[in-house]
Amino acid sequence: MDHLRAYAAVLVLLYHGVHAISPHLRSTPNSDPHGWLYPGDPFAALVVEGHTGVALFMVLSGFIFTVGTLGKDVRYGRFLGNRALRIFPLYVVLVIVGTGAYRKSADLLAVVQSLAGLGNLPGSLSLGDVSQVWWAIAVELQFYLLFPLLIRLLSRHGPPALLKLLAAVAVIRALVWATGGGVGVNSMLYYSLAGRIDQFLLGMVAAWIFVHHRDRFRGPVKVAAASTLALTAVWLFNSAHAYHEGRAGRLLWVDVEGAVWALVVLTYVATVTSTGRVSRALAKVGELSFSVYLLHYLVVSALVTRREWLEPTGRPVVDAVLTTAVLVLPVS
Repeated sequence: MDHLRAYAAVLVLLYHGVHAISPHLRSTPNSDPHGWLYPGDPFAALVVEGHTGVALFMVLSGFIFTVGTLGKDVRYGRFLGNRALRIFPLYVVLVIVGTGAYRKSADLLAVVQSLAGLGNLPGSLSLGDVSQVWWAIAVELQFYLLFPLLIRLLSRHGPPALLKLLAAVAVIRALVWATGGGVGVNSMLYYSLAGRIDQFLLGMVAAWIFVHHRDRFRGPVKVAAASTLALTAVWLFNSAHAYHEGRAGRLLWVDVEGAVWALVVLTYVATVTSTGRVSRALAKVGELSFSVYLLHYLVVSALVTRREWLEPTGRPVVDAVLTTAVLVLPVS
């Protein structure tokens, strides 16, 4: 599981590094109006669309909690208390430092709203690069509030109960899209639990399958097939210029993205048992993934502000990836 958390954290880190640093290394501006990149190589597309690492994080959350609690009654207060102990120490430090640095942008109600798990809604703290990635923390906290109910549904009624809920949410989202919500719908799909809950639910369903049928998903070939499917899906998403488009297909992406990552998680955890040095090092990155996620954007921003990056190849995207891997990741 820590391996997968490491992959997710590095994906998000590379994504922010490439999009923040590479524009400063290009001799000519990108012709895309959004400054987006559309490489022909699937692995490059995975980095460009590295925001998909957030989806992987959310699938992992649903998976991890379900494996640990399936068939058991969750003590609501203790569950939320443990989540607070995981999230709030570093988060509160950043809130304190951020409000100190951006005092004119902060007020008491905004602080309370952000600490209450509503940091992805209007009126929450907006502290420049300090709070750039806090929206995902809010979505996670909102999922935690629902999880004890969802795990009870799954334990008593199996995956069909969660899949019915997922279908109902998808229909409601489609109705909202049909009203012409435009940019607001894209924002809903990306930044809110309304768009992300499918990925948590798919992670929970994958965990149920893992507990009951893990042997059917074991084997390096199955891991490779699942990973190839995820890579292909992200590549096609990039090739379709879907990130900035308000087309109906965007409604399906949250479920496609969640499903392919759920399959990767299921096959990987069922198969990989390595405990060697490389495995332990990778697991350590995964153990620190939450801290890396909260801090990396500040490191990227600091390098861009000071115009400090590596340019060994003269290729903007490659040099941005190298800068992120060599400088941003270790410092984070």
